[in-house]
Amino acid sequence: MQPSQDAGRVAAGLAYLCGHLADVRETLGEDGNEPLRRLLEVVRSGEAADVGPALDAVHSALRSAGDARGLYGNQRGIGPVGVRHLEVVYRCPLGRCTGRAAGEIDEDSPRCAVAGRELLRERLS
Repeated sequence: MQPSQDAGRVAAGLAYLCGHLADVRETLGEDGNEPLRRLLEVVRSGEAADVGPALDAVHSALRSAGDARGLYGNQRGIGPVGVRHLEVVYRCPLGRCTGRAAGEIDEDSPRCAVAGRELLRERLS
C-alpha cells in the first residue's frame, strides 16, 4: 500500500474507532482489550509512526473476536464527484482521523472518544 493510501486507511480507521469505541470495547471484551489500550495510548501520546501497526492490531483482534469487518471494513467512501452541498462535519481535534458527519454523533456532546477532546465543528460547502 502506498503511503497516502495507508494514511487514508489509518485516518478512516481512527474515525470509525472514535464513533464506535464502546462497541469495539464490548466486542473485544476484557481478554482482548490490550491492543485497544495500546492504540489509545499511542494516539494520545502523538507517536504518529506507531498508529498504523497499533490500529492493525485492533483490527486483527476485532476479527479474531468475531467482527468480520473489523475497523477497516466499515470505512465510508467518498461521495460522488461534482456534487456540492452544505454539510456540517466534525473534525478530529488531533488532526489524525477523517472525522465524522454531523448525523453520526451526538451534537450536544461532540467529543472524540479516542482523544477525549472536543471535536472541531466545520461547515463544508
